[in-house]
Amino acid sequence: MNFFSIFGIFLLFIIGIGVNSAHAQIDPISDLVFFQSGELDTDKNQFLISDDFKIREFFNGNIIRVSGQTVEGFPYIIYSKISNNEINTFGKIFINGEFVNLVFNEIFSLKEPTIKNKIDDLSILVKYSQRVYSNEYVIMQIKTFDPLINTKNDFTQNYGMIPNTEIQIEVKNDEGVIIFSEVGVSDDEGYYETQFRIPVDRISTYIMTIVSSDESSETSKILQIIHAGPHPSEK
Repeated sequence: MNFFSIFGIFLLFIIGIGVNSAHAQIDPISDLVFFQSGELDTDKNQFLISDDFKIREFFNGNIIRVSGQTVEGFPYIIYSKISNNEINTFGKIFINGEFVNLVFNEIFSLKEPTIKNKIDDLSILVKYSQRVYSNEYVIMQIKTFDPLINTKNDFTQNYGMIPNTEIQIEVKNDEGVIIFSEVGVSDDEGYYETQFRIPVDRISTYIMTIVSSDESSETSKILQIIHAGPHPSEK
């Protein structure tokens, strides 16, 4: 079951309970933009919310706390405060040993949402091995899309791709040492694939940064790879 299916069930549950009468003009869950999109953003990167999340409400719905883990494997915590028919949200995500501020653009219940023009923006989608053993290969499949066309971040969507973008990949271990780097160009369908072998070293977490750029735009994505050490069959 995907994120949007789970959220839909949860939303029905909230509606069934009802909203505090003092905040009748605002839905404290559905008006959170990151729940509508399934995305979390920092100043430099975008992450996807996974099915692994928890929601708590405090003070009769005046404060909502969401905590969980992104699809990329990074834990986050978010607080949203509802006051005078508007929502103020802040939060942090834990990346590479430090907390990074999340950036939000929430919808105000008494205003029409503003649609930003993102003609030149890029969006990266990646399929890769999140948990690997020593000597195994991490295979990375990368697609660059127009985010206004692929609004659901669907890797299998066969239209809206942006071709011939420069792809830069860098993988560091938890000591900041680069274990793999590569620069290439996506094909005519916006697709790029590569792989690298996991070294034989201690158990650790690798941080992979992927940058896609063309003449007018650049975007990046940070992912997490768990190196679980030698394969159990080799122990």
